Amino acid sequence: MGMNIMPLQDFEWMMSREATGAKKMMISTFDTGYPDPLFSKRVASGDIAVERLQDDEVELKIAEVKSSDAGFYWCQTPSTDSSFSGNYEAQVKLTVIPNTLRVSSQTPPPVVPEGSDMTLSCNITRQLTHPTYLSVTWSVKKGTMLEEILTFGPQGDVVTGQKYDRRYTDGGIRLVPGKDGLFDLVISRVTSSDEGIYECNGTEWTHENGKWIKIVESTKEMGTVAVTPTGRSLSVNVSSSSFPSSTVLLLSPGNTLSLLCSVGADNLPTLSLEVTWMADGHEIITMEHSGVVISNPTLSSSQGKRGQATLERTGAGEYRLGVREVSREDGGAYTCRIRAFIEKGGRRWHMAGEKTSSPLTVNVSQIMAIIPPATSSNQTALLTIAAALSLDVLLLLLMLTTYFVYTRFACCKNTRTGA
Repeated sequence: MGMNIMPLQDFEWMMSREATGAKKMMISTFDTGYPDPLFSKRVASGDIAVERLQDDEVELKIAEVKSSDAGFYWCQTPSTDSSFSGNYEAQVKLTVIPNTLRVSSQTPPPVVPEGSDMTLSCNITRQLTHPTYLSVTWSVKKGTMLEEILTFGPQGDVVTGQKYDRRYTDGGIRLVPGKDGLFDLVISRVTSSDEGIYECNGTEWTHENGKWIKIVESTKEMGTVAVTPTGRSLSVNVSSSSFPSSTVLLLSPGNTLSLLCSVGADNLPTLSLEVTWMADGHEIITMEHSGVVISNPTLSSSQGKRGQATLERTGAGEYRLGVREVSREDGGAYTCRIRAFIEKGGRRWHMAGEKTSSPLTVNVSQIMAIIPPATSSNQTALLTIAAALSLDVLLLLLMLTTYFVYTRFACCKNTRTGA
């Protein structure tokens, strides 16, 4: 049994300014000489064309619609087959409105610190001469690839690009409609993946017979955005509250150790910091970026168990380590390690940078003073210091020694004079 294959259906389009006016032949799918001289040049240039969608379905396309194109259009199916099946005809009215669509944008900052927010402002307006609808779309070009971020409209709904679905759901991308056609797209907590050339597209639509039809669109390049990595500006410094500029600290057993870790970054307010104090490369105590403090009570030095440490946040980017009643075991090279996190939304975190301070050396030593009794033949006292001392303490002891010798000498001299 053979198959009955339906041949391609041919179509002809005609046009008239008035519903009852004379029809002018416009374009045909089979007759190249069909167009009226009014349309022949536009058909030859491709400005007017017919696109076949299926064997029995075509679409008339006009690339650049003119005001003179307004009118009534007829599509008919002439019988070109050997067997006559009848002719069919349909009519549609085309209304041409002025192109009043205007799209403008504000240039975003060329450089944005990682972890901060970025606002992309786009303004779309048109003169309402006919019931039409608007949509706005933000995109970013990365190399040769153009990624759609978000579209608002024309039905008042929001459609996100595939790569931005979860981020929009988590609140990392927000649409803020304003007045007079102003729309803001806020991208929170930007990372290096947000770098690129941003664009804003405005489109005007009409809704007919249950279908959305695009009338006109305009795209504006907003500008290029670069993201500064957190690690580039992240800094950390360790100091003693007693001697801020010293890299060596001397303590006696029983003293309190107090060290300050100072953190700096261009985007510090947007960062969540994890702070870890270390002695000789071993972790002592950590404050997680959630604020929970975890200590290491089993940590020991080469001489024995270290004292119990405390850690508190004293200000923006300031973290204080404390150890009460230190012993020799608490000596060593102390450093502060910082890990900076940025929230990506939905309880997801991105580690944006890590840095460790230069060490501060802590010495814990017993200071002993041996003072022999004075004799009439020896008018000065011998002061013996047995300890590893910092320069600041040596200067202090030198002053005390001078004062002591002077006092003893004056006392003995007065005694001899009185005798």
